Amino acid sequence: MKMKHLVLACAIALAGAPAALAQTAPKLGHIDRQKLMLMLPERKDAETKMQAFAKTLDERLKAMGNEYQAKVADAQARAENMTQTEKEVAVREIGDLEQRIQAAQEKAQEDLAKQEEELLKPMVDRTNAAIADVAAANGFTYVFDVSTGTVLFHANGEDLMPLVKTKLGIQ
Repeated sequence: MKMKHLVLACAIALAGAPAALAQTAPKLGHIDRQKLMLMLPERKDAETKMQAFAKTLDERLKAMGNEYQAKVADAQARAENMTQTEKEVAVREIGDLEQRIQAAQEKAQEDLAKQEEELLKPMVDRTNAAIADVAAANGFTYVFDVSTGTVLFHANGEDLMPLVKTKLGIQ
């Protein structure tokens, strides 16, 4: 008798399994976040600010380069009439300037990256919020960012781009 109850219980459980699995199956979606970020109206303003900032940094580095070239040319022009001590001072000054230029180039790259992060953060936060809102409103369990290259297949997912664009007011 116990065996019949066990078989019957298993049969009932297996018969209901497809329905239960269908109810708990995750709803998958995908979006190309990079493409979305490029569509944002504030993106152009951020790019303009980045270009202006990069130009300022470039001008500073060019000025340092001009100073370096002038010091080298001056030292070369006066080399025949310089004492050994004057030559050592000139070489040390040129070496110090080379180090300052290298440090300034590294700092400029860091500042440029920091500026880009500051300008992009509000856009990233805004798109994250819109994606989360759309996903929650439409019952998505997972949303994949296909612009990162981590998703190789998404045929069974739904592209959230149209819904998120509507949420953000982008045409």
